[in-house]
Amino acid sequence: MKAFLVASDHAGKKVKDKTIKLLREMRIPFYDASKTNNETDDYPDFAKLVAEKIAKSKNAYGLLVCGTGIGMSIAANKVKGVRAALVNDAKDARLAREHNNANILVLSGWKKYDNLKKIIKEFHTTKFARGRHERRTKKIKNLEK
Repeated sequence: MKAFLVASDHAGKKVKDKTIKLLREMRIPFYDASKTNNETDDYPDFAKLVAEKIAKSKNAYGLLVCGTGIGMSIAANKVKGVRAALVNDAKDARLAREHNNANILVLSGWKKYDNLKKIIKEFHTTKFARGRHERRTKKIKNLEK
C-alpha cells in the first residue's frame, strides 16, 4: 500500500487536517511534512519538499494543499518526474491516475469537498491504464528534457 506524503501552507491547513483524519480512518499510511503552519508559509517550499521526494519514490504519493491548489500544482510540476494534478472531485482523481499516472494529488484549501474520502480513495486505488495513455505520458516526460 502506497503512503502519502502530505503538506500544506497556512491556507490549506484545514483541508490537510481533514485529509489526515480520513487517511487515518482509511488506514492509509502518511507522513505530515508540514506539521506547523503559519501566515508566513510559502507554498513553493512545501511543493518542492514533497515533489522532490515523490519524484524519487515508487512507494508513495504526494498530497498538497494551498488556497486554490493552483500554486502547489504549478510549483510541484516544475520538479522532473512529477505529475501533480489539481482535482475537484472523485472523477478527476480517477482520471488523473488512470490517464496521466499522476503521483501528486493537489487540493484547494478554500473548497468545501463533500466527497473528500472518495477523492482520496480513487487517487490511491486507481491504476495507470497504460495503452494510449502511456504514449502520452512519455510525451510529457520528453518535455522535461
